[in-house]
Parts: sequence; structure tokens; C-alpha cells
Amino acid sequence: MELEILRHIQSIANPFFDFIFQLITICGEQVVLISIISIIYWTLDKKFGEYIAYAVLTSVLLNNTIKDIFKMKRPIGEEGIRTLREQTATGYSFPSGHTQSASSFYGAMAIYLKKRVMYIIATVMIILVGFSRLYLGVHYPKDVIVGGILGVLTSLVCYKLYNRFENKMLLYVITFVIFIPALTFAHSADFIKGMGTYLGFIIGIYISSETGKIIEVDFDFVTFNPFATIPVSVYRQIEIQLKENVWFVPTEYGKGLNYIYLWWRYEL
Repeated sequence: MELEILRHIQSIANPFFDFIFQLITICGEQVVLISIISIIYWTLDKKFGEYIAYAVLTSVLLNNTIKDIFKMKRPIGEEGIRTLREQTATGYSFPSGHTQSASSFYGAMAIYLKKRVMYIIATVMIILVGFSRLYLGVHYPKDVIVGGILGVLTSLVCYKLYNRFENKMLLYVITFVIFIPALTFAHSADFIKGMGTYLGFIIGIYISSETGKIIEVDFDFVTFNPFATIPVSVYRQIEIQLKENVWFVPTEYGKGLNYIYLWWRYEL
């Protein structure tokens, strides 16, 4: 059934659509999304950029965890299925990583900005990226549908958590710790890369450009919180290890560049 749907979609294939849908699918690739997030964070709105990064990177970890649970094959190589941009089809098929990343990214933008036009843009982009994965022959319909739903839901949950937690570092570390048990079964390169990227996100935000050291973190649960079931000592040990083993030597040029970024953000 799903293969027939793919064959029907690919029946409209022509060089123009090949170019258009390869261009569209790039809008769901992590390198593009992270680049846009970096621009937003450094030049427009730090809080906005931080939330989008949190939503997208959490979505990436969730996506690759599910992929390593179900281990479903892609339609690549199936009779009558033509595959384009195969180099972007890494790992397993279900759910679609591109669609989920696009859904969490554009969904997060719409949720944060709360603008009607942004909701429309987000919906169109999610649908287009999802359809592009079908046209290119790298996913089944169910991969795209579930990926889209999970991406939007992740953005919603992350938005609620982001606004609820005053201590953002605590939220990020808790989220990271939640995915650590997945390392017992999720051995794919994409999941390992996702964990590394997420850790880099935490470190990047909480390293001082002046001292090159991790900024002090306050792991304090003021009121009862379900996340507090994990001993605070676990988070404290993570903080200690980060402070002891992660640092850089900021140069005067680097400090100046940081101030330029900050000035640009506030001037805009």
C-alpha cells in the first residue's frame, strides 16, 4: 500500500520537480536549521534562539531513539522506487528525521511568535518537507506522518517546560540525563551525534566568554517537581565534571567579537 503511494507520487517526477524538492528537503536538514538558530540566537533574540535550539535538539534525540527501537528499513532499492539525495537518508526510516526536525523547528517558531502568518508558514513548510521525503523516495508515508506529529508535540512540550523552569540549565541537564539510558540500545551514529550536539548546546550556552569556564549552576528544586526524583547529586556531579574538564582560553579578539554580536542583537 505505502509503496503504491510512493510510486504514484513519483509518477509526476521531472527535472524541475527534482530540483525543487531537493531544495525543499534541505530546509529540514540539521545543518541549515542549526545555522538559522545560531543567527537568531546571536543577532535577534537569545531567548528565542535558545528555546528553538532546545526544542529541535530534544526532537532529534527523540527521533533517533525511536529509530533505534523500531529499526525499520527505508524504501530505497524497492522495485519502482527512484531515490534522490540518498546521502541524506542516514539511519533507519521510522520516523522521518527531516520531517520531525522541520516540524519541531518551524513549529517552535510559530508557537513562540504566536503570529497567524507564522502558523501558516510553519504548516506549509512542514507539509512540503514531508512531501519532499516521499518524492525523493527515502521514506514511507507513515514515517513522514509520525515524524510531523512528534515534531510539533515536542515543540509544544518543550515550550511548556521552557516557560515553567526558571533554571534553564537544570531543564537542559534533566533532558540530557533522560536520554542517557537509551545508550544501552541506541548505538547508531545519528543518536551518538545527537547526544554530542545536545551536550555542545549546553556547554556553549553556559561557558563564559570572559573566563572560558562553565558558569555557576544552581540545581535547586524550590517546589516539588517530578524531575526531582533524580537525586540532585547526579546533576551536581555533571556540573563538577564540566567545570573541571571543559574550558577554553578566550582571546581579546574573541571577546570583542562577542560584544559585537551582543550590540548587533540589541541594536536590531
